[in-house]
Amino acid sequence: MRALLLAGTAVIALTTAGFAADTNPNMPANTPTLRENLTQMLQKSGYTDIRLAPTSFMIHAKDSDGNAVMMSISPDSFTELTNVSDTTTGKAANPNATSEGAYLNVPQSDDLSSKVVGLDIYNTENKDIGTIKDIALNPNGRATAYIVSVGGFLGMGEHYVAVSPSAVKVSYNDSDKKWHASMNANAGQLKSAPEFKYTGRWNASRT
Repeated sequence: MRALLLAGTAVIALTTAGFAADTNPNMPANTPTLRENLTQMLQKSGYTDIRLAPTSFMIHAKDSDGNAVMMSISPDSFTELTNVSDTTTGKAANPNATSEGAYLNVPQSDDLSSKVVGLDIYNTENKDIGTIKDIALNPNGRATAYIVSVGGFLGMGEHYVAVSPSAVKVSYNDSDKKWHASMNANAGQLKSAPEFKYTGRWNASRT
């Protein structure tokens, strides 16, 4: 899909004439602007939540798999700066732009692991069912599971389960200035869940 996106973008974005037409007052009123062309092309490629900066053509979007992508488009280059689910960044037609994807501005809507680890999770009955002890990451750095300690709630010793992040709602409450976590789960469901154990490389020292 990215290959098609790059090819489509090259037709529109890599021509100085295309940029000029975007700001040419003599163009017919019904002529699509470059911004409109870019948005339509990205939508056809499966991207959603598309935001184009007004002057720099820095584009934030989500691909068809829901992964966040940031792109930079100029008259002579196309650069995919960041794809959250891809370890390869800076896929640039301009070789001088390859390092740009190493640094990001983190949105205030994002969660920080230091605020998530240690949170008690409450179910719909307002019972404390466990504590987020760890976060499992895949090779690309994406969170794949919260490691939750549920032993106390189940009335047993140390017991961990791996929970999908999508099943746990983590939020910040402005009124009490605290982070909260909730999950729709009961004792029976947690008891039947596969137990997670710190074995092998997960049990190795970090130093």
